[in-house]
Amino acid sequence: MLKYFFKEASFAFSWNKRALQLLDVLLIALPFIYVALISWYVWRPYRQTVILPNNYEGIVAVKYNVVNSQDEIWTSSFFGLCGSRLIKVDTSGIARTSFKFHDNSVPLLGIKQMNYNRGGLKIYYEHNLDDEIVEGFDGTWLVNDNTEESGKQIYSTDYNYYPLMIFVVAQPEQYFDYFMTAKEIELWLAKEKKKYPNSYIEQPNHKLNARSSKFLRKAGIL
Repeated sequence: MLKYFFKEASFAFSWNKRALQLLDVLLIALPFIYVALISWYVWRPYRQTVILPNNYEGIVAVKYNVVNSQDEIWTSSFFGLCGSRLIKVDTSGIARTSFKFHDNSVPLLGIKQMNYNRGGLKIYYEHNLDDEIVEGFDGTWLVNDNTEESGKQIYSTDYNYYPLMIFVVAQPEQYFDYFMTAKEIELWLAKEKKKYPNSYIEQPNHKLNARSSKFLRKAGIL
């Protein structure tokens, strides 16, 4: 390989033939190792552990990059790897952090993670840190809600990445206390399409209703 790149018939290396063969293998493998590491960095989950007050139900809003707010605290970290950021929510369902929700971008290559939340989200009550409130809800667009037909559920919203993450913990029968009805979503879509006629407006699975939006504005989240 070295002869191919440098056009030399021989090199004044003191290494033996076996060492040179290993060097060739390493040089061939380096680009693949580099791509693998970049891919891992860009697509790795943004691990977060959100702690709610005991038995809390309602809107949960986490606002990132706020001055004089919660510092970045890591849990279950192994030499700085595989750790999870700890976020404590107050009794009103609000948490503010001083750290950002990283975008895992690689400026040199122009690679940027478009969907910031790639999983790694775990949500607990403070009196039970062994069992997630809803097992398997990781905050990604692939797993929007608890798929069980009954029992407490977690509903995601269109605020699921930096600078806001908002979800709702509620019983199914309380769903419309927080979200629009199908008719309200239909009216909202018509209004948005009229406002932005040349844009594609995706129909949301869950859309916070006027009361929920008012609560979040009053709390300084929206």
